Amino acid sequence: MSGAAVYVGMTRGKDKNRLHVIAENTTDAREQFVAAVERDRADRGLADATERAADAVHGLTADGPVKLVNAEIAALARKAERAEARAARWQHAADALDELHAHQRAERDQATEERKAARQRVELVRSEVAEPLSVQAHAALTDWQDADAVEKTAGKRVRAAGRFKKRRASAEHRTAKTMAQDAERRLTAAWGEPPRWNENGATWVERVTRPRIDADSRVIEAEQQHAEAAQAFHAVLEPNPWPSIGIYARIFGEDAVRKNPGAYVNARPARQVEEATRAAQQARAEAEALRALTPVEAVRRIVQTRAAEQVQREAADRALNERQRQLDSRSHTHDRGPSREGPSLAR
Repeated sequence: MSGAAVYVGMTRGKDKNRLHVIAENTTDAREQFVAAVERDRADRGLADATERAADAVHGLTADGPVKLVNAEIAALARKAERAEARAARWQHAADALDELHAHQRAERDQATEERKAARQRVELVRSEVAEPLSVQAHAALTDWQDADAVEKTAGKRVRAAGRFKKRRASAEHRTAKTMAQDAERRLTAAWGEPPRWNENGATWVERVTRPRIDADSRVIEAEQQHAEAAQAFHAVLEPNPWPSIGIYARIFGEDAVRKNPGAYVNARPARQVEEATRAAQQARAEAEALRALTPVEAVRRIVQTRAAEQVQREAADRALNERQRQLDSRSHTHDRGPSREGPSLAR
């Protein structure tokens, strides 16, 4: 076909003209069109014909399937870039949270060690304070018990003595009784009371020395330090979402986090990174797949893909609506409360 024939064919349409070229691809079609125009240089000149041919082919490809395919590829590229940016932000958040959690673990470990050390300090101080007190209480108890035993022995001798020994035994008993009473007064003055009935010596010593041990300033100070360490330990164990929220606000913006804080408090950054990275890879893979197809095949693939996405969206919407309907139904049933209606007594 000569350039003149092409020119006539391309200028006789009422509203528009369409050129059909049998070729392997767009480049081949453009080369065939330019070659056809070059066959008739006498028409408007080779340069003019070549320029018009290039413009015509460009217009045909820009307004045809290629335009749709190019737009879809560009959209996929933008989608991949957004997904990659999202993955980078979530990765940044994951790294910051890992650092935060490591710091929190170190704080918990330190608080645990400080509480343990404070408890050991209390036990050591109590032992140091208790030792001399226990020695003193045990000595007072032994002194009273010995005097009491002597008094009881003297009483037995009085009861067993004959007429001529009775007087001497009674005098010894009075002396022993006085000494036992003095020992009991000293014991009572120092430690409150002698052992109760059926109370052994070790139990009595522990009972009477405990108030003094508890009131000792060294023990009070150690107990206060232990209480502070225990309070600090429990404080680091309390759930505190605000440091994590602060990290999300710094990365994603305060407004975004303020509007939906629950989405970030319960988020799993590693999973978000994985999903965003997969979305970017899928978008780029789809773009490459479209580039490998002819324009017609690419358009067909785009249409099929959009149809499948529409089906998925509709299915998700139906599931969401059904879930909301179930929640509304349960809420309505709960608000009504149990039915109190019974059989009617009216005739």
